[in-house]
Amino acid sequence: MKRSTFGFVSVVVPTLLVIACGNGFVSRTGQSRPRAALTVPSLGTARSFSVLAGQTVTNTGPSTLNADLGVSPGTALTGFPPGLILPPGTTHAADSAAAQGQADLGNAYDVLKGYPCTSDLTGTNLGEKTLTPGVYCFTSEALLTGTLVLDAKFEADAVFVFQIVSKLTTGTSASVRLINGANPCNIFWVVGSSATIGAGTSFTGNILALTSIALQSGASLSGRALARNGEVTLDDNQINSGVCEASAGGGGELTCCSGAVACNNSCVKLATDANHCGACGKSCTANEVCSAGVCNACPASRTQCTDQCADLTSDPFNCGACGKVCATSQSCTAGACGPCEGTVCSNSCVEVNTDRLNCGACGHACAADQCCNAGSCSKTEASGALCKPL
Repeated sequence: MKRSTFGFVSVVVPTLLVIACGNGFVSRTGQSRPRAALTVPSLGTARSFSVLAGQTVTNTGPSTLNADLGVSPGTALTGFPPGLILPPGTTHAADSAAAQGQADLGNAYDVLKGYPCTSDLTGTNLGEKTLTPGVYCFTSEALLTGTLVLDAKFEADAVFVFQIVSKLTTGTSASVRLINGANPCNIFWVVGSSATIGAGTSFTGNILALTSIALQSGASLSGRALARNGEVTLDDNQINSGVCEASAGGGGELTCCSGAVACNNSCVKLATDANHCGACGKSCTANEVCSAGVCNACPASRTQCTDQCADLTSDPFNCGACGKVCATSQSCTAGACGPCEGTVCSNSCVEVNTDRLNCGACGHACAADQCCNAGSCSKTEASGALCKPL
């Protein structure tokens, strides 16, 4: 693992990369290390759903879904409106699309349950952990309070699977933070009974529950809520299931904004990225920083943590102390986790002036060949340089 650099929040998929360029916040960079390859399972037609239940979907308040809403074999869909389904999402109540979605969900659930466990986390709290790609199993229930960090190590096919025999529960205002190319579409929570996502939680990944899923008041989900046999309950939630498709286009090339270049399927700034310092693949050591494209010794103004030379005053992954991670809705200011210095979108702190997935306003995503400059989507940056087209 290398150190923090001012960089980008990225979402990597095999054929495209969605980059929230130049968001002004700190993200860590790291080097890949050998691991057993995991195959990304297919959700089939269940992929088109933000929410899919077996018996009923119940909503309270102005929840927002940006993909399909479905139920099968049950027929009950209540609370829409005031809940909204944004285009191109549609509603499927006990029709052929919902039935096929349930069939494909069942197949994916069985495949994921069959993956061999690489790490048993039974009895541990997922909060305040940083995990790399793998299969994490719980022989009983799983609990998340605080912040879980998922580090993809810049591997485009990185997969995270959580196999939970009984229930999944998160505390109030818990969060899942992604770094180094971790992709919400390649994160799978396989729950043997029911999942409860606590109020105000910022959760990430595909939830495949055998029984039911409940998103409590104000919780947000980047992924999907898919329940095989029971119900899905919503309460003023935002579900973004288009994080992979938001910048879809042909060709599968990268769109790098704000002076970044493409290195190993990620957009980086060669001037400050510790793993690509001055050139793609040129790494600094753990006790160095990258400044103006050159590796220099850790300055006195920073602190030497285990895996990086960190700025404890502003690094949300080392805020005030090594290893202290701020929630996704917070900024690190003067060494303390506090209110977001940008804009909170779906319980995550973003800079709407430059964030391509929230350009000018929460949920307003730029097209694949566009960058976000001063809160507006365009094919040019302030300098007039063209974004790299897909």
